[in-house]
Amino acid sequence: MTFLDARLPGLVAGAHVYGSRVLDDVVSGSDLDIVIELASAAEVPAFEGADVAIVLAGSLEKPVFDVTPLAGEITPVLWQQLRTVGQTVRGARPSCPGTAADVEAYCRDNLVSYWKLDFDRFREVLPALDLQAPIPRESVLWVGLGPARLWHTIRTGEIVSKSRAGELAAARWPDLPILDLVSSRQGSDVPLTVAHAQAALELFDRILADVTT
Repeated sequence: MTFLDARLPGLVAGAHVYGSRVLDDVVSGSDLDIVIELASAAEVPAFEGADVAIVLAGSLEKPVFDVTPLAGEITPVLWQQLRTVGQTVRGARPSCPGTAADVEAYCRDNLVSYWKLDFDRFREVLPALDLQAPIPRESVLWVGLGPARLWHTIRTGEIVSKSRAGELAAARWPDLPILDLVSSRQGSDVPLTVAHAQAALELFDRILADVTT
C-alpha cells in the first residue's frame, strides 16, 4: 500500500487485488492487478508493472454498467473476480453486484469482437510461415491461453487463471500441445514454434464451435 499512498496521498479509500496473485498463477513478468477506490477525483499517475483500474469510493457497490472509471477498464469479469476471489487490502470488501448472464455475455462478445479479429488476421499469414520456426513466447502464450479462460467461464461461470485454463483446454482437446504453453508460462524451457501458434488457432476455432453449439 505504500506505493499507492505515495502516488495518491490521502486519497486511497479502498484497494482490491485480483488476477494472477489471487488465482495462484504468479509467474515471471506478472503484473499486479488492482482496483483502487479514491475518496475524490484526482489526476491518475502512471503505475509501472501494475494493471490498475481506479474508481470513486462507493462505485464497487453499483452494477458495472453504472460505473465510469477514472482510469483503466471495468468489465463484468472484473466485477465477478472482485466479488468472488478478490482480496481487499484496504477498505471494505465490495459487493460488485452483477449477474452470471452479464459475465457470460461479456465473454461471448469478447471472443468475437476482440479475439476473432486477431485470429482472422493470423489465419491469413499462417500458410507462409515455417512451422518449425521459433515465435515470440509471450505472443503465443497470450493467444493460446487467453481464449481458453473465456471458454471456461462461459461454460461454468468460474474465473480461472491462464495456466488453469490451459490445463482444462488440454484435457478437453488432448491432441493439441496446449500443455506446452502451460509449462512455458510456468517457467519450463519449452521451445515454442509457429506450430504452437497454429495449435492456438485450432484451439480458438474449437472453442468458438464449442460455445456456439
